Amino acid sequence: MTDRELYQYVHDAQEEGFRALFGQYQAYVYQIVWGKIRNVGTAEDAEDCVSEVFLQVFLHFEEIRGDSLRAYIGTVAKHKAIDYARKLGKTGAYITGDGELPENLASDEDVAGSIEDAVESRELLAHIRSLGEPDTSILILRYFYDKKSSDIASHLHMTPVAVRVRLNRALGKLRRLLSREDKAGR
Repeated sequence: MTDRELYQYVHDAQEEGFRALFGQYQAYVYQIVWGKIRNVGTAEDAEDCVSEVFLQVFLHFEEIRGDSLRAYIGTVAKHKAIDYARKLGKTGAYITGDGELPENLASDEDVAGSIEDAVESRELLAHIRSLGEPDTSILILRYFYDKKSSDIASHLHMTPVAVRVRLNRALGKLRRLLSREDKAGR
């Protein structure tokens, strides 16, 4: 089944469509995830991460274009697996011989820093969205999903040169917006 047919199937019969989507891409996602976490995690960890990937895909399915389903799923899998590997790498040193974490383990996670990063990310995303289309899509695809200008061009029905020009202009606008905000905040 092609991505476009699968995308339509999910829209026509959601539950059966999601089952078909999972069936078609589960091995692909597992391969990506296992490649990223095999040095720090177990097969069960990989299965948990695969579940999280499909949960994110299902929750954000309306945002996906029908012709880019495989690319979107692959990108989500890559990013989730990297996050999972980081998490497992941090906790792996504390696992006891029986595979359990000690009960009163103090966290070395910087909670305040994590919250601050999340707020900054949300603000940055709001600024990016304020640029309007296609600049918003170009920036998100380039810097959040690590897409090349040729991939973005085919996704947005533009030429790669037009994408690069729009990207440079959008970065300039974003820089000016952030500079104004920074000056206003002082």
